[in-house]
Amino acid sequence: MNRSTESILSLAPDASSAAAARKLLSPGKWPTLSASPEALWGECQGSGAQPYVVGVDLRTPELASKCSCPSRKFPCKHALALLLLEAGQQGTWTAAPLPDTLQKWLDGRQARAETAAAPKPEKPADPAAKAKREAARSQKITRGLEDLHLWLQDLIREGLQAARTRSYRDWDAQAARLIDAQAPGAARLVRQIPEHLPDETGEALLLHLGKLALLCEGWQHREVLSEPERAQLLTALGQPLDTAALPGEGPAEQWTAMGAQTEQDGKLNTRRTWLRRDADGQIGVLLEFAPQGTGLSAEWPARHSAALKVRFVPTAHPQRVLVDTSEARFSATSRQPAPVSIRELYAAYAGALALNPWVESIGFEIGPVSILPDPPQAHDDHGDAVPLLDADPYALLAHSAGQRMHVFGEWDGQAFRPLSAVPERRGAES
Repeated sequence: MNRSTESILSLAPDASSAAAARKLLSPGKWPTLSASPEALWGECQGSGAQPYVVGVDLRTPELASKCSCPSRKFPCKHALALLLLEAGQQGTWTAAPLPDTLQKWLDGRQARAETAAAPKPEKPADPAAKAKREAARSQKITRGLEDLHLWLQDLIREGLQAARTRSYRDWDAQAARLIDAQAPGAARLVRQIPEHLPDETGEALLLHLGKLALLCEGWQHREVLSEPERAQLLTALGQPLDTAALPGEGPAEQWTAMGAQTEQDGKLNTRRTWLRRDADGQIGVLLEFAPQGTGLSAEWPARHSAALKVRFVPTAHPQRVLVDTSEARFSATSRQPAPVSIRELYAAYAGALALNPWVESIGFEIGPVSILPDPPQAHDDHGDAVPLLDADPYALLAHSAGQRMHVFGEWDGQAFRPLSAVPERRGAES
């Protein structure tokens, strides 16, 4: 585990935990601090009579900590502060023996790791049982999507204006039925319907309902789809990715991390990291997931490149990638972006939609563009413009230093979310 201050703070489950950890960096709050090659542990004096006992296992690359505090966040502020104190060489550290509770915890982790590493006898595959499970799952999905298709027909028959009068319970109830039918991707699209209701034209809502209708139609005709199209359909329905069936890894190639976006979806944290292959400009997106309360891995620095082994998930519109990051070493790139017009952005998105009607966004770099602050927009020399989403236009203007910019971001057909930017004649990272 990298124990620099930046990498430690990146493990915090939220900004408030990172801020709370910084407040605990006074050595006077820690009557005991102890370090060994296997673990860190300490006592942190809180508001109670007894200090909290916190330990961190140093034997594994991922973070593992235990604390007697009542916090449900992982890692808690005490574990973060303990790591920060050790990284900054603050406080008085000794080689005090571990308390029994922490020693039992470490021994238990060691025993579980040894059990997991022990070779297990392979059970012979049972084709009949597998076929039975797949048939039962397909039957559930079929019933759920047939119910969804009827529900969509009723929605259209009532009129889109009537959809605005429905309560959130209607959307949640339909989404819950799709979860039971093992179609969480369709359930997610149903939960997103209220986001499109404020649009008075109804165009956004109709487009969104069209994606749901295509899911129903695609599943009904799945047998005539090609393998990449069927894989795309299953992904849109939210079926888990079978990594064992993917092609093997190829040679390491130079890829540049272009930016990342982290979102919360229910009880899940999702991060999209966009990559661009230096050789030909091919774009890929790496998806990472973590339950709420647990931290994602450290975010890759934007506009930095590394030699990576990348595998594309085979679909009609290849975009999602799997990456071997075990030997990734990122360094700043000095490559100057090539000019790409906003018109080419439109064409790329249209091409992606033609191959995958459920694509939510594409990663793309536009430039050189000028930033307009009110309303936030980026426009190019051809007179085309895109609205900017979740962006501070004044920060972009300050970063540009009066120059036009190359901006990489996510385009969903409606708005462009900037993730990184460089001025036109300068290769500095944003």
